[in-house]
Amino acid sequence: MSQPQPVQPNQPQYPISTLDLFPVYATRAAYQQATAQQAPPFDATQPLKGWADPAPTGQPYLVFDSTAAATGYVIQMTLTPAQATQLNLAGAYNYPAYVSPPTDAQEVGPYGPIGAVSPDQVCLQADAQTVANEIAPLYPGQTLAVVQENSGIFHYVYGLDPRRQWYIQIGNSAILAQGLIESQNGYGVGAPGNWALTSAGLNWVYDVPVTAAPANAITVPVPIRPLLPNEEIVNLPGSLFTPTGTWVVERTDLSQPAQPETDAQQFADVKAMLTAIQATLNGLAAK
Repeated sequence: MSQPQPVQPNQPQYPISTLDLFPVYATRAAYQQATAQQAPPFDATQPLKGWADPAPTGQPYLVFDSTAAATGYVIQMTLTPAQATQLNLAGAYNYPAYVSPPTDAQEVGPYGPIGAVSPDQVCLQADAQTVANEIAPLYPGQTLAVVQENSGIFHYVYGLDPRRQWYIQIGNSAILAQGLIESQNGYGVGAPGNWALTSAGLNWVYDVPVTAAPANAITVPVPIRPLLPNEEIVNLPGSLFTPTGTWVVERTDLSQPAQPETDAQQFADVKAMLTAIQATLNGLAAK
């Protein structure tokens, strides 16, 4: 938590958000506008979280809690470093389109060069192995191997590009690894999904992401700096429009503004106003 401490305002009262240690983003759009990058994909199984600590130390955070009167409405909250650095904002993530860049490999036939190899045919061996590992559980009892098949009359001659035409050997059949990679990224790089083996063959099944927070979603509170000796958190009386009142930080060393009327006082004012209006209407009706 290397963030600079928020400066104390020279005001008798100010919002609790003035104490926030980190910027808070209410929406994905607000985060992208401020940082020029997307927020991570939303995880509906985790609490909402609109702030991130760029350098967490593992130490507990102080947060506001309207039920913690015994501790001045401030309690400690512990997060793992991974939780502290992660945003979790509802909304859709724009997975970037997958593009296989051109390759310098050439296809050669019995009468010489034929032309450039399509980039849809080649991939890195490590990427082919990753896919093989992912689909291996669908083929119990079988050994999957990543192999090249490049010894026919029509074959590839490779250049500086390290990618090759890799196949995943499963028993007596072989599947082009790059074809599987492109299927896996058909909805964008990193889009969620899973491999499924059906009667039609091996398929990548896209998992439609959940982008809306559940109705009972919890929001991780924002860490605040410690209260200074001349600060305390108080609840200002409510009104007809804000019955629960307003929580603010109050400076104990400055004169405070007059307290707003209570609900009973406001109701009495409204009642008196309505009585006066009714009397005026009665007077007009009597003429």
